[in-house]
Amino acid sequence: MRVNSLTLFLTGIIAVAIAAWGYNQYTLRRAMELDLNARYQRAFYELLTNTQNLEVLLSKSLVVNGREQAGAVFSSVWQQAMAAQANLGQLPISTELTARTAKFLTQVADYANTLVRRAGTGAPVTRDHWERLRRLYDQAAVLNRELHRMEARVATNGAYFWEITRTAAAKRGVAQVSLPQAHADFRAINREMQTYPTLIYDGPFSDHMERKKPLGLTGSVISAADAEKRALAVIDRVRGTAYSAKTTGTVKGRIEAYRVEVTGSRPGADEKATCLISRKGGHPVLMLLGRDIGGARVDLAAAEERAAHYLDRLGFPKMRLSYSIRRNGMVTFNFVGEEDGVVVYPDMVKVTVALDNGQVVGLDATPYLMAHHPRQAFRPSLTLEQARSFLSPHLKVEKGRLALIPTDAGEEKLTYEFRGTVGPNTFLIYLDAANGEEVKVLKLITSAAGTLVM
Repeated sequence: MRVNSLTLFLTGIIAVAIAAWGYNQYTLRRAMELDLNARYQRAFYELLTNTQNLEVLLSKSLVVNGREQAGAVFSSVWQQAMAAQANLGQLPISTELTARTAKFLTQVADYANTLVRRAGTGAPVTRDHWERLRRLYDQAAVLNRELHRMEARVATNGAYFWEITRTAAAKRGVAQVSLPQAHADFRAINREMQTYPTLIYDGPFSDHMERKKPLGLTGSVISAADAEKRALAVIDRVRGTAYSAKTTGTVKGRIEAYRVEVTGSRPGADEKATCLISRKGGHPVLMLLGRDIGGARVDLAAAEERAAHYLDRLGFPKMRLSYSIRRNGMVTFNFVGEEDGVVVYPDMVKVTVALDNGQVVGLDATPYLMAHHPRQAFRPSLTLEQARSFLSPHLKVEKGRLALIPTDAGEEKLTYEFRGTVGPNTFLIYLDAANGEEVKVLKLITSAAGTLVM
């Protein structure tokens, strides 16, 4: 009897041990699956980013005409194509299903490398080169479109790529196994690629390099009490609301400023705003007002008029609307300076308006205060028509004008800004007003929120 009891006891222990071991193995295997799938997902999304960039860069190559810009664009095409190829190779997809896509990426990289060398010698892009680039761009657009379709399925199925490796293992012991969706998607892409022969907009120059020293600060150093008064003047007040201000600290950086908290109280609603007021001159640097935003009742035209009036009240002269973007019941307008008919992009101010009642709930004057200063008269060496002759013949020009833009070196350059199209794509081309050299090429993308640039 004791023997049977001992046997049962030992059997129970062994069963528990086996169960624990099995659960541990399951846990380890599951952790490995999640880790591998995370790697596959990361490789896929990086591939998606590479192909998006590749499509935009190839579209730019259709209008680029200057030696330096051409070299930069073709070099970037080569880098993105190589990165895309590397990320494609990390996915658990058979080479049979990715062969045509991999071959396309290799061709793009090799061809771009050839054009980089040509650009270095000053050789122009010929008609034959342009036609090849156009075909590569068309093919990149198809690849980008198909990968975006895959993205939707990846977003709804976390095991999207891991299912491939599970299916591959199952095939070794089962005669018929259903084809995973990722295999089917890449097979469709491969077939599509065989039909071809062997991009909260802030404005075009919102991210330019800040200067070491702000140029737009004028006046003497103010006190904290003065900063509070000026912060109250920055607030776009709502009738029936009582506002109070209190300095809560200072901010160091390129623009030293007082941090002022403004509170607004009225029956049924409260507002809280943070304002940065520069110590030198008491200029408004930043204002962010927080409150619940209701349903939109103000149209964009009325909101733009409200923003322009607000800037005029704060003393920002001669500003013109550049671009805008709408999100979360608000619209942000990007205004830039204008001097003697020349658009001055470095002098930018952003104003955000709530569309429920038209109140200004945001201001960012940092770019303006960093860049604004008295400038000499603008004297371009070329006329508008002379500058136009330097553009790619493939660009259908819509309009042109003089524009002062910031450079990567933190300086300013007088250019001619041309807006034009190639097929369905719209571009902004900036040519040096002194010699017609290409300075910048930007692609405009229209969305429901506003205009994006790449």
